[in-house]
Amino acid sequence: MINSQNMLEHPAVTAWMEVQPESRVPQRVELIEESDSSQMAVRLFGIGLGESNIIAKRSLPDITRIERLLYEEILPNLSLPTVHYYGTAHEKESELSWLFLEDVSGERYQPNNTEHRIAAAKWLGSMNTYTEHLAKSAQLPLRDTDHYMKLLRNSRKKIQSFRSNPGIDADKIQLLNVMETHYEDLDRIWEQFRVICNGNPNTLVHGDFISKNVAVRIIENRITILPFDWEKAGWGSPAEDISRVDIPTYWNRVQGSWPELSIGALNRLAAVGKVFRCAVYLDWISTQLEERTIEQSMYHLQRCKIWLTDLINSSPWQN
Repeated sequence: MINSQNMLEHPAVTAWMEVQPESRVPQRVELIEESDSSQMAVRLFGIGLGESNIIAKRSLPDITRIERLLYEEILPNLSLPTVHYYGTAHEKESELSWLFLEDVSGERYQPNNTEHRIAAAKWLGSMNTYTEHLAKSAQLPLRDTDHYMKLLRNSRKKIQSFRSNPGIDADKIQLLNVMETHYEDLDRIWEQFRVICNGNPNTLVHGDFISKNVAVRIIENRITILPFDWEKAGWGSPAEDISRVDIPTYWNRVQGSWPELSIGALNRLAAVGKVFRCAVYLDWISTQLEERTIEQSMYHLQRCKIWLTDLINSSPWQN
């Protein structure tokens, strides 16, 4: 347990006292994640509303700017449950920023759970149609097909260079060969993805709508979705976000605002979104190749290979 004097010296607590100068010192500070000197997340105990806990996230200003924009200017305008935002502070001796948010407890989103998929489809449908024009004017980063192609090209280069690792045996080379074939297949059919996305509305996208970033709560006897960690949010196609929700429910929610959008078009968009999700996953894997063991890296690449084999072979966007 850190004593009160030392607690005040913690950078997260120092920043918090700038946001809430009348606040008491947290009961304790718990490190959640620290990926490098600029990225950190900690839990501050007992200083939120009703003595709840708070999550403090330290990031580069460009990353904090996106989340701050969402929490201050866009999400409060939604008639939907959202994470409580306490404020932002800048470190005096660095260019880093702290973001203070509600510590989101509860069950995490399970895409194989039908009730969760329906609730997520309703939440995203309402959010997407409301923010269609608002997000564009906010000058958020583009999340178009070019964005995902850039992720694929970056990961492809890193995975190709991974072949020179002396621990790569013949079986692993075979996996890398299959991945290279999949990259070529995606290059060949990418224009179809572009056509599908360009023919559908652009809006606010979360960009990392996965289980660890989406809480599930029961509010007034109904399941509701509470997304957080908006640091990868942008403006573009909702394809990636809707790739793991119930499409008929999403269609029912958006058709009043987007009457020209058929359920068939949405199914094709969701299929493309699965490819986009693989692109994000591959980008993450490729940045971890030097930090993980060869077996860990191969495990993640094998997962992507299976997903891409299924997606490319089924080709639902061609139907």
